[in-house]
Amino acid sequence: MSLVPGRRLLVALLVTLIAGFLFKVSYFQENGEAYLFPAVVAGVMLCLSLLSLAREAFALCVDDFQPFPFERQWPVILMMAAGVALIEILGMYSTAFLILLLVTFWYSPQENTRRRLLQSLAMAAGFSLTMYVLFSMLLNVQVPRGWLI
Repeated sequence: MSLVPGRRLLVALLVTLIAGFLFKVSYFQENGEAYLFPAVVAGVMLCLSLLSLAREAFALCVDDFQPFPFERQWPVILMMAAGVALIEILGMYSTAFLILLLVTFWYSPQENTRRRLLQSLAMAAGFSLTMYVLFSMLLNVQVPRGWLI
């Protein structure tokens, strides 16, 4: 196995360095309990980025990349920006539900509008419920509250 340099390897290295920095910042804090969830997320991110770096370094990737045009990404970028702006007003769970509903509805390949809406509602509700159970019940993390939950 030989090392294969390239642009994708440099991107994987940069992502790994950023993930390592985030892990260091979130893990090595005086108040470890307050930073438990960020440390777990940063640790998972670091492990995944190291896996990606190894795959790129040793050419273990299948080159079946399908480009996703940047023009098609604009709606979700704007939806995410709106979600960040609304999180303090509507609350975390309501905002996450609304944004996920919009994103899944917008990008769904389903032709039938009613079925697409029902699938998007189910996905958004399930994800929001999972977030609620994880953050509020299991981790007991304080999240932004707004008009809604």
